[in-house]
Amino acid sequence: MKKIGMFFVMMLVIVSVVFAQQYTIELTTTPEKIVARDNPFAHFNDLGALPQLTVTVTDSAGNPMQDVTIQMTITHNDNLILPSGFPWVQGKELLSITSYEEDAVLTIDGLLFPLRGEYIVQVNVIDTIGQTQSLSTTLHAAEPFKQSTLNGLFFVSALLVFGIVVGLVFGKDIFMKKKAQGKVFSALLITAMLILPFAVAHTAEEIDTTGVVHYEDEQVTFYTNPQVPDIGTPTTFFLEVKDENGIPVNNAVAHIEFANEEEGFVVLETIISSQTGMFVWNYGIFDGAPHIATIRVEPTAMSSVAFASIEREYAFSGEAHNPPLGAKAIVIIVMLATLLIGFFIGAGMPKLSQKE
Repeated sequence: MKKIGMFFVMMLVIVSVVFAQQYTIELTTTPEKIVARDNPFAHFNDLGALPQLTVTVTDSAGNPMQDVTIQMTITHNDNLILPSGFPWVQGKELLSITSYEEDAVLTIDGLLFPLRGEYIVQVNVIDTIGQTQSLSTTLHAAEPFKQSTLNGLFFVSALLVFGIVVGLVFGKDIFMKKKAQGKVFSALLITAMLILPFAVAHTAEEIDTTGVVHYEDEQVTFYTNPQVPDIGTPTTFFLEVKDENGIPVNNAVAHIEFANEEEGFVVLETIISSQTGMFVWNYGIFDGAPHIATIRVEPTAMSSVAFASIEREYAFSGEAHNPPLGAKAIVIIVMLATLLIGFFIGAGMPKLSQKE
């Protein structure tokens, strides 16, 4: 009997695999070209429309699927040669959401990409019988030339000019070791370079302003894991919602918006659907500035109770960090090399003029 039972189980598995529905998973972005915003010192009065990401699932006949769970995870690919404006989140997860979609379409209405470079997008689609199909693709986010590249060129050019001036004025003195002023200036320059890696982007007071994220009232509970968010570490956000009678809502949608309160721009805007009244998503906070989460939960046609729209606003922050020593070291090497090139050019210019 056991053998017969095992035979039927194996046949059932084989049949389910053979007749399993094959889906087509498509990821589109609007606009197609994604802009990165990884200069923390640039102030953007108008970011324009944030990139929109849409996942569409269709069957083998090209018709939209129904009643599927879509998981999307977006992770930065750590392959940057020069450090970014937010080096502590290089190679880290930016966003991960799971949403039940009746029409098999998941849309992230707006997402700010904080780093230039490649992002790996992993999409998993789970149907009603538990079958999972996946799509893995790569998105590329580029900085506007005038945002950081142009500023970087100006900065490097200024260092080069400064090095040339130093070479012209002190080059002979430093090489010949005749004048004390040349020795003093070179010592000050080297000291400044050694001190720069220990410069901080945030004071201790700014780093200590973060706290536990936990808000709770009769209808909504909003909290995170870890309890104190930390930039560079993906933070899981939990949203539990009940109706006016204290019963968990079902088949509801949550409109979620995260905004940088300090600079006044949106970093995330999306809608998540839930069958149970529990909404869960991961977001990689990249900036230690205060943020505001705006939440609006509404029923759908499938909700058992047509509850009134629920709206809340919550403040949260990620624990601020100063750039890692490795990122500072790369910047110092680039700065020092630029200064030295300028110095040798300046020091050699008098000799070139004498030959002429």
